[in-house]
Amino acid sequence: MSVTRHFARVNIRDVFIMRLLNLAALLGLLVVLGVLLWFEFAMGEMPCALFLIQRSAMFGLAVGPMMNLLWGMRPSHYGVSILAACVGAAGSVCQILLHIANPDDPGHGPVVFGFHLYTWAFITFATGIVGCAILLLFKGQFEAGDTGVLRERGWLRLFTIAIITWITLNLAMLGIGVLPDCGLGMCPTDPATSVGIGTVGGCLMFLAIILASFATGAVLNRRMKSVSSQ
Repeated sequence: MSVTRHFARVNIRDVFIMRLLNLAALLGLLVVLGVLLWFEFAMGEMPCALFLIQRSAMFGLAVGPMMNLLWGMRPSHYGVSILAACVGAAGSVCQILLHIANPDDPGHGPVVFGFHLYTWAFITFATGIVGCAILLLFKGQFEAGDTGVLRERGWLRLFTIAIITWITLNLAMLGIGVLPDCGLGMCPTDPATSVGIGTVGGCLMFLAIILASFATGAVLNRRMKSVSSQ
C-alpha cells in the first residue's frame, strides 16, 4: 500500500511539473506571437502568404499544450503540436531557401538579432519538435490519470484560461489584420508595408489584450469555482 501511495505521489508531482512546462511553452509562444503582432500592427509589416502559413502553424503548435492543460496529459496532444511544427518548419525552410537562392536577395521583412522573422520561426518550430519529443519520454505524466485544470481550483487554472484567451485574441487579430490585403483570396507574395498604429498605439493594444485576457480568466475561474462548489 505504501509503495502504491509513493508512486501516486510521484505521478502527481510529474503532472504538476509537466503542467508548469506546458504553461511555460505557451508563454514562450505568446512572446513570439506578440512580437509578430507588434510588427504587423505597430510597425505596419504585413505578413506574406508563406509567413501566414508559419504563423498559423504556431497557433497549431500551441494547441497541444492547451489541450494538456485543459483536459490532461496525453501523448496525442503532443503529437498535434509536433505535426503543426512540422508544417510550420516546412514553410519556414521554403521561405529561407527562396531568399538564399539569390545571393543578391537581402531577405524579406525586418531583422531581429541578425535573423529574419522566418528564420526565427524555423528556430521556434525546431525547438517545439525537440521539446515535445523530450516531454514524451516522461511516462509518469500519462499514468496519473490527469483530467486537466478545468476541474481544479487555483491560480494555475486562472493563468491557463488567461493565456488561452490571449492566444485566441491574437489569432482573431491576425484574421482581422490580413483581411484588408488578402480579402477572401490568396495573400500577396510580397505585401507592401502599411502605416502602423505606432509605438503608443501598440502598447495600448497590448495593454488592452492583457487586461481582457486576465479579466476573462478571473471571471471564468470564479464562475467555474462557484459551479463546482454547488
